[in-house]
Amino acid sequence: MHFALSALLDVLYPPLCLGCGLRTHTGDLLCPLCMAELVPLPLTAAQSSAHIASLACACDASMMLVGWEYDSGSVIERCIHAMKYRQLYRAGEWLGRLLGERLVGTILLDGDPLLLPIPLHRIKRIERGYNQAEFLCRGLAAECGLEWDGGLLQRLRYTTSQSASRLDRDERQANVRDAFAVDAARATTLGSRPLLLVDDLITTGATIGACADVLVQAGFTDVRILAVARPPRH
Repeated sequence: MHFALSALLDVLYPPLCLGCGLRTHTGDLLCPLCMAELVPLPLTAAQSSAHIASLACACDASMMLVGWEYDSGSVIERCIHAMKYRQLYRAGEWLGRLLGERLVGTILLDGDPLLLPIPLHRIKRIERGYNQAEFLCRGLAAECGLEWDGGLLQRLRYTTSQSASRLDRDERQANVRDAFAVDAARATTLGSRPLLLVDDLITTGATIGACADVLVQAGFTDVRILAVARPPRH
């Protein structure tokens, strides 16, 4: 039944590539040519250290990896914008699975980490209708055999969008200061399990760094970071 409905929808609304607009295979958001335009970043221990060192703010994360390089007008930008601003939430699961394929066997997944989506404030969630980071986690979980938790980390106050705003580094840090908290009751059940924070785009690292800090303050000693994309560092 599900297959028949999916096939009917593909006939009525054929899937189109988010990069060039041409028709794609069922379930794919990019055609092979646009897939080839993605710029993958290394998924190594050395790259992890370089990512953390290059963040504009101090961060207590133990590891950090990023899937692809982000440039204005690039294919990956179109995928992220479709996921966040065009209500194409299935792009989140697709990107999560795509990223998960690259992560299998890497150091980031050692120890069976628990996936944590960067939370939205409840008002922002109502405005957008969903949290795109949760859909990234769903795709990652399905591809890598991991669990994800949308309740451990909470957003206490509404903040200006970091990616859509033109805030400078200091303003971004002030914008997310004291914005996050950890559910203490949930935290006690996890012990020393590694945690893997998941977001779509990292620029200065203010948001994800603030999340990592509150988790470390709550007693977690192995907090890792994963993002779909990041602008090139100059």
